[in-house]
This record gives sequence, structure tokens and C-alpha cells, in this order.
Amino acid sequence: MGALSPLFLVAALTVGVPIYLHLFHRHETRRQSFPALRYLERTEREHARQIRLRQLILLLMRVTVLVLLVGSGARLFFNGRGSAHPATAVVIVIDNSMSSGLVVGEVRVLDRLKELARQTLEGASDEDLFWVIRAGEPWLPALPASAAQAREAVDAIEASDAAGDLTASLERAAELLRTAELERREIHLLSDLQRTAFQPPQEAPAGTLPVVAWVSSTSSTPNHALSGALVGGGLPPLEGQRTTVVVTALETGDTTRLPLRVLVNERIRGAATVPQGSATSVVLPPTAAGWVRGYADTDPDALRADDRRYFAYRSRSAPLLASTRDAGMFISEAVTVLASANRVVRSSAATAELLISAGGDNLDQLGATGAALIVPAADPTLLPALNRRLADAGIPWRYEVRALSGGAELQGRTLPAPLEGVRVEAWYRMTLASAPTTPTRTLAEVNTDPWAVEGTSAFGRRYLLLASSLDAPSTTLPVSTGMLRFIDWAASAWAGRAGLEGELLAGAHLPAPLGATKVRFPSGEDHEIDGTRTVRGTGKAGFYTFLASDTTVSVVALNTPVNESRLARVSEDDLPALIGSGVVSVEREEDWARTVFRTRQGPELWWPLLLAAALLMAIEALLAAAGRVKIPAKTRPKAARSTVPNAAA
Repeated sequence: MGALSPLFLVAALTVGVPIYLHLFHRHETRRQSFPALRYLERTEREHARQIRLRQLILLLMRVTVLVLLVGSGARLFFNGRGSAHPATAVVIVIDNSMSSGLVVGEVRVLDRLKELARQTLEGASDEDLFWVIRAGEPWLPALPASAAQAREAVDAIEASDAAGDLTASLERAAELLRTAELERREIHLLSDLQRTAFQPPQEAPAGTLPVVAWVSSTSSTPNHALSGALVGGGLPPLEGQRTTVVVTALETGDTTRLPLRVLVNERIRGAATVPQGSATSVVLPPTAAGWVRGYADTDPDALRADDRRYFAYRSRSAPLLASTRDAGMFISEAVTVLASANRVVRSSAATAELLISAGGDNLDQLGATGAALIVPAADPTLLPALNRRLADAGIPWRYEVRALSGGAELQGRTLPAPLEGVRVEAWYRMTLASAPTTPTRTLAEVNTDPWAVEGTSAFGRRYLLLASSLDAPSTTLPVSTGMLRFIDWAASAWAGRAGLEGELLAGAHLPAPLGATKVRFPSGEDHEIDGTRTVRGTGKAGFYTFLASDTTVSVVALNTPVNESRLARVSEDDLPALIGSGVVSVEREEDWARTVFRTRQGPELWWPLLLAAALLMAIEALLAAAGRVKIPAKTRPKAARSTVPNAAA
């Protein structure tokens, strides 16, 4: 039982008034017996038990009337499965990740989840408070809303191509509910409960909060998908050169080969079949200079979003590369190999598109359109000379010796693919010597220290600073296969803006290249680049084109996460460990509306309480009026008569 106006229950103290009057408020009188009253005393003794019973009944009736009036004023109700419920703070978590686009029968999974969310909102009251979290678009804010506003938010949800992290979404929902002022709180989890959407938590993300989770009773639908498309082994093809694209299909246990088409600039350039769980190679013809957009495609199935894989690169002539004489053995060997493979063309510093400068040498000879990759010397006594050359070249950074020791692996949100897994043992600290005239960006970090920093000098030349010398004692890069890829990346992808970075996934934050002022989304909409120089909201797979006015600066291809193509679900028995101890699962749609708002109330009891109080008051009045005891005639004393002797007698 509950009360909608619990403060009114304080009025129940008035019940003590009739009890006090009955027990303590009696008139104490001096009793004196007269002969004429002895008949009345005998009658009172005969009817004492009846009188006490009547008085007790009257007391109970008066107390009951007061209790009924107090309960009516407090608006009492019984907990139950009625349509009403107390004011509740609810977070609706809708999993609109890529897998929600799966069509089961003739209905998308997302459409079914949205319909369940509408059932929640149809049963809501004006006192409820809602938040709507999209698990497939975690960058969107979740704002407090009424039921009507939450319904508008639910209606606007569409399937994203990004991955869904239900563990993070539940943690976010629990944090929102901690800020709610309402006493009753719930999380409504609407998802396909994909196994890959849950991260192994240290503890259940929802804790003990009540969670109502949808558990579909339909069996998992078979799904095939393309899981990768790699052009040129990771190196962008040059102008006029043939290249290959290696397409990989997801392992599903099915031996059926998938038909495959490869399109480049919207023209079919190759066709093949690929075994599921394996890869096949398709040869691409030479392309002219410019940005190339392409994708590999297979026949659609129930989940269409993962049947296509995008790629983009810039076809260009071999970049002109120069390096200083003391660049080191590893750099010299890498340049020689790339030149012999026609990946680069050696040139002077004045004509080079990329100058690899050891210790800042030849920066003053670099042409107006050239870029510089600056590598410090291993000898720290040469740092003052390097800092002077940087200042003369208009580069606002300086190198300082670190006192600490110890190595670490390179990290960074924008870490270039050739630097992944590279370990650094020795490095210098890079700090800003002056305020930069243009924004700078850290591509790689080691123990929170910048290791690779890019920017534009005061004279308009691009630069890339490394914090370590490229030798074996300083870093593992020179003695790994990544060294050749790193120099090729610096010459073609970084200095030449050739694209073809490591595979990027829908939902990733894209750093805007220098010079870009806006980005064109796959939908064709243009968005201005803000001061953070970071593009968010990339929820759709496809091509993101960075523009400076109407000139293409870079094209980036985003693809769907492979984990979203794996549709296996978690077991219902695992839900308490993955979600929280307060989780309740619902398998049938018709049960959803009856299960949500778990603290329910039946109809209010004020009107039957008032009716019962009125009836008791009427009965009490009749009983009190009939309470006068009538003395039978045979027990009444006769009037005393005085006998006076006759005078005549």
C-alpha cells in the first residue's frame, strides 16, 4: 500500500482524542444511596455489561471514522498491476547500432524496439521524467524530457552503422538516474542483446537499479558480411600503376561462396567470388591522378549494411623525397628500397615534396610547397642547434632532455597505422616555445608526452616532429616492418595527402586535415569544421570528403564494425552479471506494458473510504441516540404515600 499525500497521515494522531475521552475524561461524583434509588442501582448493575459493550462499540466506530477520513485525505492506494504508477524517472536505452537494421520476417529489429518504447511512453504520466539514450550513437546528448518529448526523440531514431556499447550505455543511464530527484527509478533496455555489445565489467553497470530488458524469442538470423577491403597491401597505388584490392568475408561456418563486385568511381572494375571466412584478390586497372573512391559489394541479405566495404585513396605520381646526409642508416635504407620500387623519386631539398631532416638540417633550403619530417639526433648535446633551426624555420616547438627513464608503447587517437605496436625506449620532451600561428595536432604519444606532432610553420610549410631518433636503441620502429611503411606513409599519405589510412569505422572521431574548412558527409550534407578540428557524429558508413572551399583536401572511407555482423546473443542467465541484479526480462511484446513501471498502484481508495466513513457516522448516530436505557415498568419504584389518620376518627 502507498499514499500519494503521505504528509496527511500525520492527522492520524487525532485518533487519540476519543480514546482519551473514553478512558480518562470521566466525572468523579460522590455517591450516596437513598432508599428510593436502590431499585435504580439494581437496574444499572443488571445492564452494566450491555452499557460497556455499547460504549466500546461507539469508541471503535468513532476511531474507525477518523482512520477512514485520514486515509481518504492521504489518497491511499494498493500496489498492484493497475495502469497507474507513482512518478518515476526512466532511462530508455535503445540499441540502434548497425545490427538493429536486421530484418526479421518483414520487420526491422529497430522498428520493433521503437514500438516497445512507445508502449512505455503511452503508459506514462505527466509526473514521469525520461531520458533517451541511443546505444549506437553515444556522442548524442541525453536530455531530461516529458513523455511527449521522449516520444518525438524515439520516433526520430534511425539505425546507425556504428557499434553499440551496451555496458557503457547502462553506466551512463545509471549515472543519469543518480541525478534524478524522483524516488522511483527504472532503466528500460531495448536491444537485440548482441554478445559483442557487452564489455566484461568489473561490476554490473546498472547495479541494483530496476532494469526491464527486452529478450526476443525469435531465433538468430544467419548473416553473411564482408569484413575487409585492403588496397595495395596498405600502400596507396600511384598514378598509372595497377594495384590489387584484397576482400575478406566474415567467418560464419557456411561454405557457400559469396559473389563479389568491386566498383571504382562508380564503375565495375572487377568481379569474383569469396569463400566465407577467407579472402580473395581483385586486380584494379590503373587510374588517373586524383581521389579514388571505391567499394566491394556482395548480394544483400537480411542485414544489408555489412554487405559493402568502402576504400578511398589519392592516385598521384611518385612523391619527390629528399633526406639529409646524416639521416641514419635505417632511413637511408628505407628510402633506397622505396626508390627502387618507384614509390618515391629522389630529389633535392628545394624541389622535394618531403624532406627528411636529421637535426633540422636543410630546413632553410625547403621549397615553399614542401613538407619536413624532422628527426632529432640521438646525441642530446645537439639539441640547442636543432632548437635554433626550428625557430629560424618558424616552427614553434623546442626539444628538451628528459630526466626520467623507461619505455612504453606509442598511443594516440589519431595514431598512424605504421606506428601501431611501436615501442619507444628513449625520447625527448617537446614543448611549445611560442604560441603557434596555426593549430597543431599530436599524432602519437608516449606516456602522455607528445611523440609525433604535426603543424604548419609561420612560413606556411607543413612539419612533422618526432621525439626520438630513428635508431635501434631509441625505438623498435627501425628494426620492424613498419619502418618502410612509415616512410612511405610520410611521403605519400601525410605529405602528399594520399589517404588510405588504417581502416576507420563508423562512429569514429575524424581529425580534420590542415586547410580543410568543411566536411561532406555520405548523405551529401556539408558541415563546417569547428575549433576542435574534429568531426563527430560519423554514424553512417561511406565517404567523408574534407574540403577547402570547393577543393577536395582529403577523402576518408568509414566502414561498419565487424563485431556488429556477429549476431550471437547473450544468454538470459548471464543478464544479472552483465546488467545488474535488478534486471527483469520480457519475452512477449504484450507483456512489456504490464512489466514496465514496476512500482504499480491500483485505483485510489479515497471515495470508498469516504463512503465507509459516512455510513459509520450514520450508524454511530443511531446507536448513540438509542443508547438511553429504558427501565421496565415492573421494576420501577412506586411513589410513597403518607397515611394520615381521619380526624373524625
